[in-house]
Amino acid sequence: MEPITDTEALIQRISAIFQTMAIPGLSGRIRDLSYEAGSVTIAFEVANSLANPFGFVQGGIVATLLDACVGIAGAVKSGGTLAMPLVEMKTSFVRPIVPGRIVGAGEIIRLGKNLAFIEGTLLTQKGDVLARASATAMPIPWPNIKS
Repeated sequence: MEPITDTEALIQRISAIFQTMAIPGLSGRIRDLSYEAGSVTIAFEVANSLANPFGFVQGGIVATLLDACVGIAGAVKSGGTLAMPLVEMKTSFVRPIVPGRIVGAGEIIRLGKNLAFIEGTLLTQKGDVLARASATAMPIPWPNIKS
């Protein structure tokens, strides 16, 4: 599979790959990306059903959103040719997150042959930081993906 550098074509390829990953009560769509920078902005919508008894988004869901940000950023930098299974992820829960609209951002720090270093951030619509993650991934070709 050849890398894609055109923004719209890359959004289509990555969206098609990730459309099979569905969690009830959670949706997201790519708002913007940059192949050159290896960055992505994602608009997430989180349902009330994913909140804990305190009314905040459950921590595992927050980690899932951050995983999506870092994984997609890595896929973007590879032109949609590589998956980014994580070796580790450090997560900082900065503020409680209420269900609703959340902005996710991912940025590749370094994409090497065997390891990738990627950061992800969740933000309010106003830009306040809600959670952050730094991750190490092991880039591999997408399984079962046809070009």
